[in-house]
Amino acid sequence: MLEPQKIETLRNSPIENVATQLSLSVSHHRACCPFHADRHPSLTFDRRRNRYKCFVCGANGDPIDLVMSQLHLSFTAACKWLAEERNVLLEKQEPVVKPKISHPPDLEFLSYLVARPTLNEAAKQFLFDERRIDPRVVRWLGISSLSLPTACWRYGRPYFDAPSLLIPYRDPNGQLLSVQSRYLGDIPGKARFKFPKGSKCAIYNLPVLQLLKEGEPLYITEGVTDCMAMLSAGHKAIAIPSATLLSKADKALLRAFASKRSALDLHMYPDADVPGEQLYLQLLDLANEIGASLKHHSLPPGYKDFGHYWSQQAG
Repeated sequence: MLEPQKIETLRNSPIENVATQLSLSVSHHRACCPFHADRHPSLTFDRRRNRYKCFVCGANGDPIDLVMSQLHLSFTAACKWLAEERNVLLEKQEPVVKPKISHPPDLEFLSYLVARPTLNEAAKQFLFDERRIDPRVVRWLGISSLSLPTACWRYGRPYFDAPSLLIPYRDPNGQLLSVQSRYLGDIPGKARFKFPKGSKCAIYNLPVLQLLKEGEPLYITEGVTDCMAMLSAGHKAIAIPSATLLSKADKALLRAFASKRSALDLHMYPDADVPGEQLYLQLLDLANEIGASLKHHSLPPGYKDFGHYWSQQAG
């Protein structure tokens, strides 16, 4: 049983310090409220009373209440979490395993980033000079770019490094699922591709399925830049961003799409490596299951993927 004196000690923990430990970005005694879609900081901190209050959704309370609400914990569990953070010994017990704070990506913010696509010089050089991508394809896909890291409204931390391409992922109806970045800088150690944490998406360019005519071939590529190249070559194409990402959900989506057509004619240029061929074999199994045809196309010697091939041929 928790001692009242220890509970009172936890309740007196500085409210703004607790908010920061919960990954809220506090500035001028305010933060974006984590309990509703808050674009402009409406969660205020009263340091004198050591309480928080949101003047939009009404959320309010003391430090223990904030931990309970943010981490979805019981009163006792919240006290134990806070005690661990504040080095307060409640009782003889096993160390508390703090839950990881995981947020879904802020789609409102991501929509803002790609609402009016613009291309900086690094993006233009990569897309048009290096990869020879058709500008019409770039417009169709809604590709944009980022010149400086931009802090997310809700969480206060930039999702992406810069300079980067911003690549929207959408469902078949065009609704935004997430945005992937493609780093264009030269700082060692930066991830080349990055999704915001919590993103759940795999197949790229799903809206093209709505445009696929009966009997028209659909090309499947292994990466988004290969997909851009395939579209530039005049083919309707989707992409599996990695050979490891053909998930059950992806298979179910392709299975449902095939069920609405009399025939599905699939084509693939696997990357010239083992993962590429393994992805082809996975798709071949799926094609046999759903009654679709899948044709294997081999790249000419010396080319690692279709994007590499296209950049040389189109140049």
